[in-house]
Amino acid sequence: MSVGAVFDASAAGFAVWTPLLWDPVGAATVEVVGPRPGERVLDACCGAGAAALPAARAVGPGGHVDAVDLAGALVDAGRDRAPGVAFHTADVTTWTAPAYDVVTCVFGVFFLPDMDAGTAHLLGLLRPGGRIAVTTWAAGSVEPLVGPFAQAAIAEHAAAGNPPPAPLWQRDAAARVDSADKLSAWLAEVGAGDIAVRTFAHDVAVTPALGWELCVGSGARALIDGLDRAAVARVHERYLTDLAVDTFAIRALIGTGVRCTP
Repeated sequence: MSVGAVFDASAAGFAVWTPLLWDPVGAATVEVVGPRPGERVLDACCGAGAAALPAARAVGPGGHVDAVDLAGALVDAGRDRAPGVAFHTADVTTWTAPAYDVVTCVFGVFFLPDMDAGTAHLLGLLRPGGRIAVTTWAAGSVEPLVGPFAQAAIAEHAAAGNPPPAPLWQRDAAARVDSADKLSAWLAEVGAGDIAVRTFAHDVAVTPALGWELCVGSGARALIDGLDRAAVARVHERYLTDLAVDTFAIRALIGTGVRCTP
C-alpha cells in the first residue's frame, strides 16, 4: 500500500489519538517555531491538521496556512476541523507555492521517499531567513506500544509464507534523527542554519484497546497489509494479551532551523 492509502485506512484510529497525541505534539511544534500574525505557513505531512490549526490561530486572518498530505481521508478531517485552513491532498515533495515564512513537518520526514531531498525541498520553499520545524520520535519512544504489534504481524506473515513485512517508514531514516544530536546534525546536512532542538514529553495512560488504535491508526498499520481478516484478528488477540505497558511515554524531538541560502 502507498503512504496515502495506509493513512486513509488508518483514519478511524488516527482520530482516536488526535486529542491524545497528534494535537498536543502539533501545538508544541507550532509554539516552538512561533508563527507570527500575517505570516505564510506550510504544514507538510499535515494529517488532520494538528499543527495547521494552531498555526492558523497564530497567523490570524492576515496570514495564510497551506496544509498538505497524501491521505485524502485525513485532509478531509482537517478541513472539517478548520475551514479557514487551505487543505490539499498532494505530494509535498513536489509542492510549489510563493515563499513561506514557516514550514512545519510533524512526524513526517521519515515517510518521505528520500528524507534528505524531501526536507531540502521544504527548506527551499521558505523565504531566506524563514523558519522550519521538524518533529521526530526520540529513540525508544514508540517501541513499547508498536513492538508487540509488529511481532504479532510478522509471526502471521511467516505462518502464511509471506516475506517479512517492511514498515511504511524507513527505520534507518528514523534512526538518523532520533536524538537531539543526530537531529541537529541532520538539519545542518540538509541546509538549515541556526539550529536548536527541544524535547517534548507527554504521558498518556493506555489500555490494550487504546494501544491497538494507535497501531492501526498510524503508519504501523502497513505491517498488517496483505494479511486476511482471520490473521488480523489473531494479531489483535495476541496484541491485547502481550501489551505490557499502561502508559505511553511520548518523547518527541522538535528541531528548528532557518533557511540560510538566498
